[in-house]
Amino acid sequence: MNFGILILYGLLGILALAALSRMDGTFHRGLRRAVEQLAVLAPRMVCALTAAGFIARLIPSELIGQYLGSEAGLKAVLLATAVGLIIPAGPVIAFAIAAIFARSGASTAALIAFITSWSLFAAHRVFIYEIPLLGASFLRLRVVSVAVTPVLAGLMALAWAGLVGGK
Repeated sequence: MNFGILILYGLLGILALAALSRMDGTFHRGLRRAVEQLAVLAPRMVCALTAAGFIARLIPSELIGQYLGSEAGLKAVLLATAVGLIIPAGPVIAFAIAAIFARSGASTAALIAFITSWSLFAAHRVFIYEIPLLGASFLRLRVVSVAVTPVLAGLMALAWAGLVGGK
């Protein structure tokens, strides 16, 4: 088991003990809320992971390795940034796609650029929430203020990989 997972389980145990010690029903309310969330999210995750599996079959892994691999360098970062811009999905699908990219040979820099781009510019969020609720001028200002972030994050990962000899 991964050391990070062990730390997370330890923290979860400490939080559970702290909540149990309160004796005011907080733990039981939290547990009930967690089960409710699981009931809502589990079917979505099954559908999303199935969709991600289909995406994995549609895009040959050789292409992913060729265009997003460590040999592609800056081109991989730019392409991953563009792909992150157009993924109209929530985190379950976006991270499943990132996992597929990783298994198919995408570089860490490309994955960082993809997730950063998707996080900042998710198309579904822009069209459903930002433009209707906050207006196009807000969107313009937000995009201008963070436009280079995914590319910079990818370039930082490329530089780091060069320093430590990673991919």
